[in-house]
Amino acid sequence: MIAASDNLHTVPLSLRLDPWTPTYESAVQLEEDEGASPADVDAFVETEDWRPRLPEFVERPERIAFIDGVQRVEMRLIGDDGPTPARPGEGRMVYGALASVGVGASFVGEGDCSLQMNAPLRVLALSDGASHESISVECGNSTLEFRPQNTGETGLMAVHQAVNDARSREEVRLGEQLDQAGVEMVVVDGRLNWQPSRGAMVIGLVKTIHKRYLDSPQADVLSKLAPKTRTPIFRIGGKHSVYSWYLRLTKSRHMDYPWSGLIRLETLDSIPLEAAVRLADLTACHLPAFASSPAHDPRAPQNLYPIGGLEEQLRHSLGDHEWIRRHIEMHFAREWAA
Repeated sequence: MIAASDNLHTVPLSLRLDPWTPTYESAVQLEEDEGASPADVDAFVETEDWRPRLPEFVERPERIAFIDGVQRVEMRLIGDDGPTPARPGEGRMVYGALASVGVGASFVGEGDCSLQMNAPLRVLALSDGASHESISVECGNSTLEFRPQNTGETGLMAVHQAVNDARSREEVRLGEQLDQAGVEMVVVDGRLNWQPSRGAMVIGLVKTIHKRYLDSPQADVLSKLAPKTRTPIFRIGGKHSVYSWYLRLTKSRHMDYPWSGLIRLETLDSIPLEAAVRLADLTACHLPAFASSPAHDPRAPQNLYPIGGLEEQLRHSLGDHEWIRRHIEMHFAREWAA
């Protein structure tokens, strides 16, 4: 008797390495239902000749600001808001967390680097649209005030989203301040979801590839990119429609996945296409110089040195995690003993 699988032609599985260390999730996280490019993607806004593009040289701005943020859950919470007419005799379960958020900017100029870090934001994140007053936790000589941040979504993931939203608002606020202050170039770590007043020199840098915006043959170009080359610009529609392009930072090893070392960049399409092309060339000329090394960063090369250094200082600014947790426990012990 012949097994059914004996009649099937199978293609050997080709395995490559993902260079990011297992401490972090993969740099490529494509979902199975996102294999096709969205209908609102226009791949041919710059050219119909889809080949790796060598940038025309663009002078580097005197000052570049890299914006990023970090977040940390100090203690998870579970509560209920008591019975309601719809549920007599039972309360609604609400998930929550006390979390800390740090946001700042790393400024890079010719031969110098400096940091600007905002005071940490303490967040009381709540699901299900629940409300609660701020919680003040005495922690040594300081008082940490965790301000409420709720979301109408339900479940544990809603709490995570509430913390993300608080961090995103802080990053947007800082980006707008730097833009209005006249910083020549602002690089935001992640999606660009705010309207710069001078748009052409503000970009979002996406380290992790979540969506396949391009179909073949355009998507095939990503694997062919050499260091310091980019794809042609394409347009992604939606609430915040953007011009976008992929850039390879460094040379990949033969054993690495072909999309390793890639970042996706974007700028709002409210700027002229010519300005977007110039900005894309500028990033290809100069961002690879900031690419991190695997010896120093587990998310190399996409986690650029100015961003990685900023993250390290921001985490330090949040304070000692175990020290804060102990004082949160002491606060709740006093509350429930009263």
